[in-house]
Amino acid sequence: MTAADRTPNAAEAARPVVLLVDDDDDVARVFARALEQQEMVVQRARGGTEAVAMIQGTQRFAAAIVDLILPGTGGLEVVRALRARHPDCRIVAVTGLDEPAVRAAFAGAGADAFLAKPVDLDAMMKAIGVAG
Repeated sequence: MTAADRTPNAAEAARPVVLLVDDDDDVARVFARALEQQEMVVQRARGGTEAVAMIQGTQRFAAAIVDLILPGTGGLEVVRALRARHPDCRIVAVTGLDEPAVRAAFAGAGADAFLAKPVDLDAMMKAIGVAG
């Protein structure tokens, strides 16, 4: 059972919720562990279509970490959906494609920050507004 599969308890409800969208289990595990160490609740989507469904739900996200290449709906569409539904969400785009056009596309879609893989975890924390 993942955090997304159950109702949070009172202590978790008070903590910021981060949407983690990445289909790579190893990467997601490392990111989730780092976020949870900062007292954040992580809800993970393994693909873009799953992420968009989560975005349309009632959960409010303080931050999101979104990969570019995902099964189903792509990362740019996920960022657009997040920005439209959660305008105050801090959105961090991550991808192994560190190219100016990719950075520009993410910025145009509404991402607040861009990090190239492999991601420095301290940089990720700073990008979502948490001191690493």
